[in-house]
Amino acid sequence: MSNMFNMLNLFNLIASLSLVNFLLQAAPPLDFDDAVATPVIVTTLQMDPEKPRSITGWWVTPTGLLEISQDGRYRQWRNHDRFEPPSEIGRWHRQNHAVFWLEAYTLPRKVRQRVALSLHDDLLMASLAGEDRTFSKAVAPPRISEDRLLGHWEGPGGTIMFRVDQSYQWIAPESTSIAEVAGQRGHWYLLEDDRLVMEPLVARQTPVIEQVILGDDGGIVEFRTSKGPLRRPLVKVARPIPEEGEAKTPNPIPASTESGKAPAPTIDG
Repeated sequence: MSNMFNMLNLFNLIASLSLVNFLLQAAPPLDFDDAVATPVIVTTLQMDPEKPRSITGWWVTPTGLLEISQDGRYRQWRNHDRFEPPSEIGRWHRQNHAVFWLEAYTLPRKVRQRVALSLHDDLLMASLAGEDRTFSKAVAPPRISEDRLLGHWEGPGGTIMFRVDQSYQWIAPESTSIAEVAGQRGHWYLLEDDRLVMEPLVARQTPVIEQVILGDDGGIVEFRTSKGPLRRPLVKVARPIPEEGEAKTPNPIPASTESGKAPAPTIDG
């Protein structure tokens, strides 16, 4: 009986040694010289997971621009000229309050890029994986030369609207002649020397703007057309509403009369 017990113990010992030997052979050799991927550490100091900050809008670096749209798309530029074709377009996905991803529309397909969010003096920052650029959240993109044209211009020469998509629409002033052109549509862009180029949709039409007048600060003051000048409309400043209990100043009476009535016309002779 004891011999059988000893043989059983010997069998268990042999089985245990065989298992240990197998595990030692299967385990990879420990090589501390191999490069180990550094874990990504995301700074989320003072960022509330229950109140994630908005990431849509404009992100800026000294040498680049990133637009995150609410419809799930993004555009990226390698400079601040957002009127140029973007260097990359794609879609974005938010993982949590501190991370979102960029997936470019490229062929062959590009691995999606991780973007880590952090705070710097309450300014939201974004670090793109694999790049040394750090974007900062901005209210608006940096102003460039094209911004001087955008918007509405009016005057004796009619009205013209320069849009962000680099289209324009000019509406001619009212005329009694049926032969007069009622307006013009087209596309616009600036050359490297900031000269304005207008391309009407109707090939036989001549661009409505003939000359651009600049001010002393380099800003655009006026557009000259064959119908007359076009300028920025004057901004109307609202008069402050007096607070309750504040004495209201009555309208002054013109110095040329003793009453609020207009003076009677004089009759010669």
